[in-house]
Amino acid sequence: MPRITKLVIALVLAPVALSQHDITKVDPAPDEGAIATPMPDIRERRMKKYEIPELSGSQQALGSQLLDGRLRKPLIDFIIVEGSVTQRVSVFEAGLVVVNMTGAATIRKKVLIPADALKTYLAAISPTALRSVDGRELASPEAERRARLRVYDADGTFVERVFHPGRMLPKTLGDQVLPLRDLLRVVSEDRTVTSTVAGYEPQPGDELVADDHKVYRVVRIAPGIEAVVELKCLDAPTTMYIAKKDLYLYFIGTVGSRQ
Repeated sequence: MPRITKLVIALVLAPVALSQHDITKVDPAPDEGAIATPMPDIRERRMKKYEIPELSGSQQALGSQLLDGRLRKPLIDFIIVEGSVTQRVSVFEAGLVVVNMTGAATIRKKVLIPADALKTYLAAISPTALRSVDGRELASPEAERRARLRVYDADGTFVERVFHPGRMLPKTLGDQVLPLRDLLRVVSEDRTVTSTVAGYEPQPGDELVADDHKVYRVVRIAPGIEAVVELKCLDAPTTMYIAKKDLYLYFIGTVGSRQ
């Protein structure tokens, strides 16, 4: 069975785990940021479930991600630069995945992938496998088109290869880069498990930043089978009524330092 197929199977074994939490566990919205790659218009939002099957079984990374009071050890670091767009995915011990994307918008996300998925990644992407790639066979990177794959050993040392992301790669390197490109894609598209707004329990007075970067304050939560949240825009004379379970489709985080 191909490694990629095994990776997807490992990720879909269990449902997405969303934790119910208050505003203190919702990440601040980055300036000029987004929670995901561009979404369809509001009519299509109502028709589509924004769930990424490959992230099933993953958990939200809420709050501090220290492990036993210390920073997690890095395992894999992959960076692609394409002109003004930079994409980075980093994998840390115990399954923490962090994605940073800059360009037209800034996307910063983190997620905890299942142990089986992490094991599959580490089987495909290892210091030994990367060390076997002859750097002389790789196309030289350009100033605005370059990629770097770094894989860490248990002692903290690492193996690294730098190459041109648009050229043909040796199979040994391609087998390691492909799953990381897929991981970048699914994390950047997801709006559920990688969004700290998903599972958020609103309270009157809470303030959230919408996709258009306007700030909204929670006015009240109307009880019922499907609780509806009334939010008042602080930047324009606008009021929104959104089902509590759908807040993650419209908001990208808290006001943070802008408060």
